[in-house]
Amino acid sequence: MKYSTSIVWFKKDLRTFDHAPLYHASQNGDVTCIYIYEDELMKYPYSDRHFNFLQGSLIELDWSLRKIGSHLQIFRGNAQSVFSEISQYCNIEAVYSHQETGDWKSFERDKKIATFFREKGIHWNEFQNNGVARGLKNRDLWQSQWHKVMSQPYLTAGNVSTEFKLPNTTGLLPSKTFGLGTTKVKNHQPGGHIYAKELLNTFLEKRGKNYASRMSSPLTAEKSCSRLSTYFTFGNISIKEVYQNTNDKKNELRQASRSSVFLKSLNTFTSRLHWHCHFIQKLEMQPSIEFENLVSTFDGMRESVFDYEKFEAWKNGETGFPMVDASMRYLKETGWINFRMRAMLISFASYNLWLDWKKTSKHLASLFTDYEPGIHYNQIQMQSGVTGINAIRIYNPIKQQIDHDPDGKFVKKWCPELANLPIDYLTQPHLMSEALQNKVGCMIGIDYPAPIVELKTSGLLARKKIFDIKKLPETRKLSQEVYEKHGSRRKKYVRSYSQ
Repeated sequence: MKYSTSIVWFKKDLRTFDHAPLYHASQNGDVTCIYIYEDELMKYPYSDRHFNFLQGSLIELDWSLRKIGSHLQIFRGNAQSVFSEISQYCNIEAVYSHQETGDWKSFERDKKIATFFREKGIHWNEFQNNGVARGLKNRDLWQSQWHKVMSQPYLTAGNVSTEFKLPNTTGLLPSKTFGLGTTKVKNHQPGGHIYAKELLNTFLEKRGKNYASRMSSPLTAEKSCSRLSTYFTFGNISIKEVYQNTNDKKNELRQASRSSVFLKSLNTFTSRLHWHCHFIQKLEMQPSIEFENLVSTFDGMRESVFDYEKFEAWKNGETGFPMVDASMRYLKETGWINFRMRAMLISFASYNLWLDWKKTSKHLASLFTDYEPGIHYNQIQMQSGVTGINAIRIYNPIKQQIDHDPDGKFVKKWCPELANLPIDYLTQPHLMSEALQNKVGCMIGIDYPAPIVELKTSGLLARKKIFDIKKLPETRKLSQEVYEKHGSRRKKYVRSYSQ
């Protein structure tokens, strides 16, 4: 006679605190907790920096499960094969998991596994993930639903009974097993709820006080932002937990009648939590956002003229525009950069270099440790001018440098070949005379590249091309449809999403 058990399938929800599937499964007898290394989901743009964070998250998840009487059993393979194998050894009473709004590959996986469960008579209990609602037809009520979800009590399992050890588990596997590299990420964040909670506490205690005023500069954002984005991506902490803790801090500040600056920053941060789910909701409702323009009249606008030399220069931080290059090099080294610099990198690639976002988005996804498809592809499309409902914003990297790195500290650190340049030439090194280049030891075209594009001309040309299409009656019609399906119903529009 086969042993009977319910299975909690952990995916991008690697925690035990405030975990609805684990809580509900624990109310119904024996529970087996599993994670699957899915090779198909670990292909480009998946990278070793994602894998490294995953590993830390799995280690802490297993530790957390053992504290409540269970443990994590790890498999490798496609989900259907793994569950088919498990069903040979035990009777799967039900599978519990969170709904996942990931990239197209995970969407296809979920459709296949749903068919498998249905054919095998296995009940799949899926629970809403944060504020993203499955099957939503009308965005008018989404905001009130979001607040309702965020206000619900935590669901945390007190004790989990696990008596069955499944065969053919792998345990933790090294990155080379999946053909991934071993990139050394500077200031690497360790995965797990403990580290997420530590970051949240320091943000609410002190770091977040000047969040609203310091989140735009790469010099100050690293410490003044919450830095929880990767923990959200891997589900180490729920949006609800962060939202409720933030509200508690806001109430404390109000009662003490102090620090209006801190309160303003936390209000700004709370709006980012809302927008986090808002963007993922778009992908939930339209998975093709990953590879199709939201407004189809923009199709073919960039695709046929992709310049690979410019693409390589942009990828390597060798465009001749110091703020772009410093930001890209910083991102490559750390796996994170603040929202404004992300927007500038995308804007420069999409407008000034006129590169197709479908290629640049994949490269950035491989670099962002906090790569969240629902946020990522929506923001990429916004900064590329193809959503039909957002203002066209072409970020000027010279202005961004003047505004957010006025003394050149960031640029000089990440573009050390520019370290000796006078501040007057730091935004446009190519304007130095040959004599000055010799004096400071930085020859343009040798030590640092000349600009690969004329900034003003390329920006004006891009704007004209975009607006020529925006003015078309068909574009206006399709844009209205996009708004009705995805547009925010809030009065104030906040663009930033990076925590």
